Amino acid sequence: MERTAVLILGHGSRVARANAEFEALVGAFRRRRPDLDVGHAYVELAAPLLADALAAAAARADRVVLLPMFLLTAGHLKDDVPAALAAARAATPRVRFDAAGALGVVNRMTELVLARSAQQVPLRGPEGARTALLVVGRGSSDPDANSDLCKLTRILGERAGFARAEPCFIAVTSPLFERAVEDLAKVHDGPILVQPYFLFEGLLMQQLAREVAAFRSRHPGRRVALAPHLGPDARLVDLLEERLAEVLGQRARLPCDTCPRSAA
Repeated sequence: MERTAVLILGHGSRVARANAEFEALVGAFRRRRPDLDVGHAYVELAAPLLADALAAAAARADRVVLLPMFLLTAGHLKDDVPAALAAARAATPRVRFDAAGALGVVNRMTELVLARSAQQVPLRGPEGARTALLVVGRGSSDPDANSDLCKLTRILGERAGFARAEPCFIAVTSPLFERAVEDLAKVHDGPILVQPYFLFEGLLMQQLAREVAAFRSRHPGRRVALAPHLGPDARLVDLLEERLAEVLGQRARLPCDTCPRSAA
């Protein structure tokens, strides 16, 4: 019988709490799938690093499936992961190595983001209709990742009935949050909900909290709420299971993955 190992890949952070949240999610997946050999790895900033984890998994399995815990597809998934897999295949040719894609803009992710937004603003009602949503992504030099954040923002705005929905970024590309929130305040006089599109509570979340506080100090009395980051959640475990099934079943994702379940 083929022995399959699963490696869940995170970015890695200098903030211990961020790595702990990621590893809690790995633990939840491991409890969900006790039939599998489940481990984890990081691209950088924490151990075990991807190359070491691939080698360790290959020593005890006939097939290794990599499940990236990345929101969108950018440089790490386009460059670092393929390079690491190529090196692992060359070092251990008897083992089959496969990888799933990013979590992507799919229904489970929009449900999760809206659940976090709803912790601050009641959605699909009068208050939500008076609120402008500002979605904050990390930002990338990769246009695919940046455009996917814009796509996600449009979906969130339409599903939740916000007055308007705008994307922005915390680094690398524009519009950066500080400029975006000031521009939004000029054209929208109602409440603003800042929704971080970050998986875990790392340095970016800390930076965003500081920038939101600075905006409030410049605009006293203005209603600005900061929603929680995504964090470990059963919906993420569900989505990892879907990605694993796609790899093992050699199935591609369908365009309807962004459709609401009620319309599916």
